[in-house]
Amino acid sequence: MELIVAIMFFSLSAAVCVRLFVSAHILAEKTESLSNAVIWSQNLSEAFTGSSGDLEAITALYPEAYITTAPDDQPGKEGRLILFFNKDWELIESRLSDATYEAYINIQEEDASSVYSDVTDYGVIPEGKAMVGDIIVLNVEGLEEDHENVAEDENRIILKNKVDCYIGKGDE
Repeated sequence: MELIVAIMFFSLSAAVCVRLFVSAHILAEKTESLSNAVIWSQNLSEAFTGSSGDLEAITALYPEAYITTAPDDQPGKEGRLILFFNKDWELIESRLSDATYEAYINIQEEDASSVYSDVTDYGVIPEGKAMVGDIIVLNVEGLEEDHENVAEDENRIILKNKVDCYIGKGDE
């Protein structure tokens, strides 16, 4: 009887240990994904800021990116740049490849007064335009169909970030 109780105790202990190891592995994978998402979000943020939000300049930095531009009278200024990654967070070129992760930045021009409406410390209302970039890093693993609207699925979003750049009054 003692032997049966001892075996039951060790069986329960082994089950708990296995569950802890599985949980630790899952947590480590999520942490690695978040770390890489932060790195690529920072890369896109710096590219956006360094190019003053110019989509064509950012495209020159990432030739393997997939680009969509807004049908607009200012080609190349607004649009979306998408980067695709394999499971090891290495850039892959084709949109049709087996991407596990994707990072994209949506760039659009807005009035500076609306972008900086929360800045009230100096009593100045900015005039002109600002470029705004929405950066989203997603896990697209297992998606077979075209995943244009996957960014709205909160379960797939690893990281969201917003950047902006004041570009001034322009050619008025």
